[in-house]
Amino acid sequence: MPTGNEQMTSDRNLISEKELLYLKDFMSWELLAMKKCNETANACTDPQLKQLIKQVGEKHKQHYQSILAHLQ
Repeated sequence: MPTGNEQMTSDRNLISEKELLYLKDFMSWELLAMKKCNETANACTDPQLKQLIKQVGEKHKQHYQSILAHLQ
C-alpha cells in the first residue's frame, strides 16, 4: 500500500480532464499558427518577410512538439 508521500507523487503525475482539454487547445492553436504561417509565407513575395514568417512558423512547430513530448 502506498505511503502518503508516494500517493502525492503519483497524483502529481496525473493530468485532470480539464488540464487535458487545455493542452488540446494549446496544441490546436500551435498547429493552426503553423499552418497560417506556412500559407502566409508561401503567398509572400518579399524574401526577407517570407523567411521571418517561416521562422515564426518553426517556433510554433517547436512549441507543438514540446507539448507533445511532455505528454508522452
